[in-house]
Amino acid sequence: MSMKRYLEGVLSEFRKGKGPSLLLLYGDDFQVHEATKAILDLLVPAEKRAFNLERFDGRSTPWGEIEATLMTPPFFSGIKTVLVENAPYFLSREHKGELGEKVLHLWGEGKKDEAARLFLDLLLLEGWTQERWEKLQGPFSATQVIELFGGDGKEIKEEVEGLFAFCRSTGMDLSQRKGGEGHRLEEFVEQGLPPWDILLITTPHVDRRTRLYRRLEEKGATLDLGLEREKSGRISHEILAEFLDKRLREAGKRIESRAREMVLQRAGEELWAVHQELEKLLLYVGKDPWIRGRDVEEVFLDQGEAWVFDLTKSIAERDSVRALGHLARLLSQGDHPLKLLGTIASEVRRLLGARHLIEGEMRERWSREMTYPQFQMRVLQQGSPLLSRSPYADYMSFKTAENFTTQELFQFSEWIYQADIRLKSTGNPPRIIMERLILEMCRG
Repeated sequence: MSMKRYLEGVLSEFRKGKGPSLLLLYGDDFQVHEATKAILDLLVPAEKRAFNLERFDGRSTPWGEIEATLMTPPFFSGIKTVLVENAPYFLSREHKGELGEKVLHLWGEGKKDEAARLFLDLLLLEGWTQERWEKLQGPFSATQVIELFGGDGKEIKEEVEGLFAFCRSTGMDLSQRKGGEGHRLEEFVEQGLPPWDILLITTPHVDRRTRLYRRLEEKGATLDLGLEREKSGRISHEILAEFLDKRLREAGKRIESRAREMVLQRAGEELWAVHQELEKLLLYVGKDPWIRGRDVEEVFLDQGEAWVFDLTKSIAERDSVRALGHLARLLSQGDHPLKLLGTIASEVRRLLGARHLIEGEMRERWSREMTYPQFQMRVLQQGSPLLSRSPYADYMSFKTAENFTTQELFQFSEWIYQADIRLKSTGNPPRIIMERLILEMCRG
């Protein structure tokens, strides 16, 4: 179910004066942000916010301070809204792996403060105390917490050590974190809120099996704003399409079909990032009512390796100029030639797999004129992708594979192998080696 259907019901209740006095919002960060904004716009007009709205960061504010605010009547008549953001009261050990991945993701994006705060929450979840934290002096042995993050220790040791050093250098410690105060919130919920309060709580992570969550559901309301995702973790194609179309309607823009597919292909795993790239795109086109493929190429950052489709599409069309343009852009962004070569090799392997299916067991089910919904129903009868982690990526692989013979794809594999040897063992400029490969593939 989309955010709109969940949210509209709650907003309708508030408009009638029958909304819940206690509301928990959780799920996707962007949808939680947008839902919170819509609720606040309705409950607390701008002219009343200086006195009738109190905001707290649940990760660092003691519950006692929040409770004192809730027990204090508003300065002016009317309802007082108290917003507690990023509440850590709903975490459980089942979230350990998910939190570890998010910590490393935030750290890798340069969001050091957010990564550090979530890192300390993760330690609290594992039962770490301030005393244990303080004993970690001098060179940090990442092996003490490496298991919290999953993966291979060698791969993440450097990141964890850097994260730990950052926490220490900025004075962060476990005593500042308030993740263990959920029981005090539960006691307050049992007693009931004063009649002048509306309490909004937001959090990215919830374990719905906990007693606190169940009591909040009984005494107030919960709003699940999670996103439907594919098995790969990417946002589902349908949700992205709905989000894109809604934003374009709001902006009064129209988009070419090719540009639309490019946006959907380039979208990554976070709706916030998609939103930011769309805003850049809208600013770029300015007053022009249309968004075109070249606009997307210029400004929409590729978060989903959609450049593979751009590149293979150019090669399939024997358009060496466009293909070389994609290569130049990627190299200028800092992508390593070996990384680009490896991804091209993976795509060629997928295309070989698609050719094998087209010529074999999918011969009767597949046709090149097929739309994506038809592909889902007729080819992916079980719903699971056949070649990649994404059903839509499979569809694009089938479409692209129609432009090549099996023999050509085997020849591509041989050229890629030779390019790999040249990149690793010769002194030739990497860009020249990659350009030569692309020209060979375009000539066929």
